[in-house]
Amino acid sequence: MKHDDEVNTPGGHAAGMPGGMEGAAGMKAMLEAMPGGIKSPSGHYWCAMCKKMFEMEDAVCPYMPSMCVNTPIAIETLPPGSTAFYERIGLFYPKLAQALLASAVARAASPEDLGIAFADNFLADLAEWNVQYRASPLETIKSYLIYTSGFDVATRSTETGLTFLLLDAQRLWGREMPDKKRSRSALLAGAERVARALELDVRMDLHFMDVSAGPMGRYFCAQCNMFFEYGQQQAQVTCPFMSQKCKFRPKPLPEALASGDPRGATFDLGILARIYEVSPKLHRRNLKSAIGSRPASGRAPFTAAVAAELLERELQTWSFDVNDAGGLAKLREQLGL
Repeated sequence: MKHDDEVNTPGGHAAGMPGGMEGAAGMKAMLEAMPGGIKSPSGHYWCAMCKKMFEMEDAVCPYMPSMCVNTPIAIETLPPGSTAFYERIGLFYPKLAQALLASAVARAASPEDLGIAFADNFLADLAEWNVQYRASPLETIKSYLIYTSGFDVATRSTETGLTFLLLDAQRLWGREMPDKKRSRSALLAGAERVARALELDVRMDLHFMDVSAGPMGRYFCAQCNMFFEYGQQQAQVTCPFMSQKCKFRPKPLPEALASGDPRGATFDLGILARIYEVSPKLHRRNLKSAIGSRPASGRAPFTAAVAAELLERELQTWSFDVNDAGGLAKLREQLGL
């Protein structure tokens, strides 16, 4: 039995929908008839459905405004209840910033100090976004590790304490043992710093674990203009943010490139820059700390110029148009380079 106020799926009628209007047109009319969301004085919002966090002027989804029935929630009205969004960025967004951080750690005189700086940046970002994280200390530590490393984290709780296993993180953080040790020192020091801030007194350890053998999957969704990087490359995937709600499927590269760009050769850097523009700016805090770190003896410093060069190389592996000087400058600005 249907209630009078029940909203049907696309193709049916919904309460308040003009008669005879169905499908996408009816959905659009219904959304336009609904009241707008509450404006955030700080311009900080989050979505209760996809768990994304946005920095923008108005309470309108920046990715699918004509299709999403949710309004982004002002953090002053109702703050985010967990650090879930930071995990989703680390797991699913292109791992461009993480690749730069890994390079900085490989050059740093003190990887531990750099990891602690990343943790302090993480805590500062949580405070800025009014994230209610103290009730879930383990999830918060995991979120720090996932966001910073770009990879999923398994947790083992034993009588000796907590052990975190970074799954496939050696793809960015070092395949050889000396590099792994430096990365482990940085990430573990940061995790311990977050634990201290949470007043969690537990011994922690961290290791790398190989799980996947094939190349990491890279995808593009032309509907929301979002790039994804996660798991193993597959011919078909569902949206990693709203797998049960979104009917569109991200396409794997290079198929997405051939079908999504009229030139059929490169992606527009402006699409990527937009993702960083509306996201929390923790990536800027971390890259600033990385660029300011002291290099180890005999190693070249990690400067803004070095970061820009490494970024351009990584963008080319994604088939972005690095010859677009304006787009490249905009992306560097969003990253704080």
